[in-house]
Amino acid sequence: MHSVYTTTITDEARRRGIRIDVIDAQTPIFVLKHAGRRVRCYNALTDQVGAVTFHLAQDKHLANGFLRRHGLPVPHQIKYTNMAAAREFLRQTGSLVVKPCREWGGRGVSVAVKTEAELTRAVRRARKYGEDLVLEEFVVGIDFRVIVVGGRYVAAIERRPAHVLGNGRDNIRRLIIRKNYAMRQVDASCRIPLDAETARNLACLGWRYDAVPAGGQRAQVRLTTNYHTGGEVLDVTDRAPRGLVQAARRIARLLGVPILGVDFLADAAGRNYRVIELSPDLAISPPEGARVAVRFLDHLFPETRLPAGRA
Repeated sequence: MHSVYTTTITDEARRRGIRIDVIDAQTPIFVLKHAGRRVRCYNALTDQVGAVTFHLAQDKHLANGFLRRHGLPVPHQIKYTNMAAAREFLRQTGSLVVKPCREWGGRGVSVAVKTEAELTRAVRRARKYGEDLVLEEFVVGIDFRVIVVGGRYVAAIERRPAHVLGNGRDNIRRLIIRKNYAMRQVDASCRIPLDAETARNLACLGWRYDAVPAGGQRAQVRLTTNYHTGGEVLDVTDRAPRGLVQAARRIARLLGVPILGVDFLADAAGRNYRVIELSPDLAISPPEGARVAVRFLDHLFPETRLPAGRA
């Protein structure tokens, strides 16, 4: 219950006089109560979302098919069945993303997989997080998440891959260790993994763990943009591409969920994009989290909406 993903909601609830009953602090599951009404929550997921709808949205293969059937642009994707089919899909696309069907935070994800050897390792890695995997064509673009609450656009973030800043003395491994230590003081969940996938990403980007970037040189170290693999998050609510906002609102209407994060890879103008994932249980956290929590509780308990001067 002390994670920022929970306290962003519960702190705002307390400001409004909404009671919080904790069912399980570790998970965390809690109940918001006000004026005889109660809503059970797991972070931003509430019992207002049906089990079938949640499964449809958070399963990456089911969501991809659902969006495609409704005419939304998505990457070409198949579910992993066997290595022969995976190799053929790699031959067709030239570059793949391999990921578990139902994970978050970049767990088990391998990006820009281009060789059969990399494919074998990527499948093995993803299988550590679940038996069901998807193979998806690798799409280049800016990573945007657009957040919709109650059918209304509320916020957008841009996610950028992890990087380190060179000082002309330390190698990349040492720079990563230092950056992880500094981030541990802020949020320990934002951490650049020192693993084989980072080593592979570094090679794709022209680096090695023992390379020494020049002073002031920004060295990208991951291909994924996830915050939980050390990525940066920027609040771009006031300049999010209009096309992405419209698409996110339409998807939220199609699913009928109270809150939804829609992840895109897009060009800067948002004219060319692919919807890559949906998050009906998104983490409400900085930098955009306070704004989202306000709108989330406005939607769940409209009678508690604070006057403009107190919000």
